[in-house]
Amino acid sequence: MTDQHAQHYTAIKDVVLTDFLDKEPETTFKASDIWKDQPAIVVVIRRPGCPFCREEVRIIDDHRELIEKEMGFRIVVVLHEKLGAATFKHDYWNGGETYFDKSKGFYKALGGGKLSWASIDQLIRPTLWFNTLRNLRSGVRGNLLVGEGRIFGGLYIVRKGDEGIAYKFEETVLGNLAPISKILEVCSQVSGVDLKDAEIQRAKRQEVQVQERADAAAKAGQTECDGDVCALPPSKL
Repeated sequence: MTDQHAQHYTAIKDVVLTDFLDKEPETTFKASDIWKDQPAIVVVIRRPGCPFCREEVRIIDDHRELIEKEMGFRIVVVLHEKLGAATFKHDYWNGGETYFDKSKGFYKALGGGKLSWASIDQLIRPTLWFNTLRNLRSGVRGNLLVGEGRIFGGLYIVRKGDEGIAYKFEETVLGNLAPISKILEVCSQVSGVDLKDAEIQRAKRQEVQVQERADAAAKAGQTECDGDVCALPPSKL
C-alpha cells in the first residue's frame, strides 16, 4: 500500500455510514465493517439522479456475479444525500447495498482532506458535453437539477480487514467513469481468482463502447436532448 493509499485508508475506515433504505429504524456503522470479513468495492457517487453515476453502476452491476460470487467481494454504493436514493437503488443499482455518508467522509478523502467541487469551468468544457452525449447514447437516463451534483466522487477497492486500499479512482471531470477492466484486474489480483479471457474481452468491449459513444458525440457536435437531459455543444455556448 502506497503512502497516499495509506492516508486515504486512514481517512475512510472510521467514517460513519447510515443504512436507511428499506430499513426501519435506520442503523449506523463504521465503514471498516464493510470490508471486515471480505474485500470490497465502494462506489462513491456524486448524486443519485446523476445520469453518469447511474451509467457507471449499471456497468459494474453487469459484472456483479463475477465480482461477488466468484471473487468474494462486497460491492456497496455511498452517497451524500438521500434525495432520489430509492430510485437509484432499485432502478439502476439492482437493489444493491446503498449507504448514506452524512459527514461526506469518503468525499473528503477523495479530495485530499476536503470536498472537491466541480467548478463553473467544468460546465463549459467540451469533455462534459461529449460525456453527456455519450451518456444519452448509453440509454441510461437521469436528471440535471435534482440534488447537489457538484461534489466529485470516485471509487475505492479495499482489501479485507486492515490490509488497506488496493485501488482508487478519483473523479476529476464530470462524467468520467472508473474503467471496468481496471476494476476487474485489481479484484483479480486481490482475490487470486484468474479472469477468463471472455470476461476480460467483455469488459474491454464495454470500455470501447463507452469511448465510441464519446467519439460519436464529439464528432456530431450537435444538441441532443431526451426528457430532462439536454446538452449544448461547445460551439453553441
